[in-house]
Amino acid sequence: MAGFDKNKIQECLIAISGNSINHSQLTELVGISRLIIQSYLINYRSKVLNLISRNGITITDLSYDCIADAFARNGENKFHIIKKFISSLNQNIKEIEDVNAFLAYKGFLIKVTDAQLSKLYSQSDPIGSKILRNVKDVVRCSDKFAIVKKISGLTLVADSNDELNYKPEFPFEKLLAEFSLNDNGSDTKDLLDRLHQILTNQCEYRRSVLLTDVVSLFKKYFSAEINNAYDVNEQLLLSPILNDGFEEYETTQVKQKVENYIKEKILLDYFVKGKINKEEAEFIYLTIHDIINDWYYGVETKDSIYKYFIDHHQIEKEEYLKNYKTKIEYLVKLARDEFANYLLKEI
Repeated sequence: MAGFDKNKIQECLIAISGNSINHSQLTELVGISRLIIQSYLINYRSKVLNLISRNGITITDLSYDCIADAFARNGENKFHIIKKFISSLNQNIKEIEDVNAFLAYKGFLIKVTDAQLSKLYSQSDPIGSKILRNVKDVVRCSDKFAIVKKISGLTLVADSNDELNYKPEFPFEKLLAEFSLNDNGSDTKDLLDRLHQILTNQCEYRRSVLLTDVVSLFKKYFSAEINNAYDVNEQLLLSPILNDGFEEYETTQVKQKVENYIKEKILLDYFVKGKINKEEAEFIYLTIHDIINDWYYGVETKDSIYKYFIDHHQIEKEEYLKNYKTKIEYLVKLARDEFANYLLKEI
């Protein structure tokens, strides 16, 4: 990548690692980071940017939002996010070759940027975001598709040994026309089956589609006013959250953000409004905290939210259903969606 000296990145990272970075070095590293992020957005994520630009967000705005996340400081005024990234490297930052330091730092910034894109996409297109979650839930249990992370975004792949990878992408308008031949309302699984049939019964294009294109395609088959009232499927709500491809420092940061968000929702939506007392607020939070921990550590979750709840407040199930069920399921859904915003809805 032209425009800056890659050697400077390693020098600045060494300075951050030793808590000795000066103003000049920091200014230089911020400038380099902006160039890396903007290059990534322009060259690889233009489709997502077109969606986000509807909210008046420019590439420059997004770049500086990403930089603010990456260069966040803790209470000791240290760049704790970057320091965690440095500590996650396989070698001491002083011993890594400068080109490898550059590549590692570039990968770190791409992950920060993807997280920002995911959150903005969720805010700018909530219906598309909901469809995206449904697609991921179905694919997780499917033997027809896999979701593969590529530089251009998450991609739905119908054939892991695709011999057509050298072919051009399947044109969206052609794909839309193929779907129109079978224009019947369907659920997500039926639509994915239809997509699989279209992709595998041709040899002109690749047998893969960007997830953002899949969402745009499926929108045609769902009402623009998707019913936001959610019917709870506890097994799905408590199912494991996959965080493959993310470093421990990233998932730890996400876990903290989600827990703080839930604390705020309990305080503002329930406690301050007098819907629950202090003791109830505490054991509701502890219930959701336990669920978040199981997601985070990847352990098998319990059969029901009620079983988590009675670890902190021993009551009969009838009382739970009457007084707490709706509130806690709503908060668990919010927590899960927040994880999706930061980790799962890469696009």
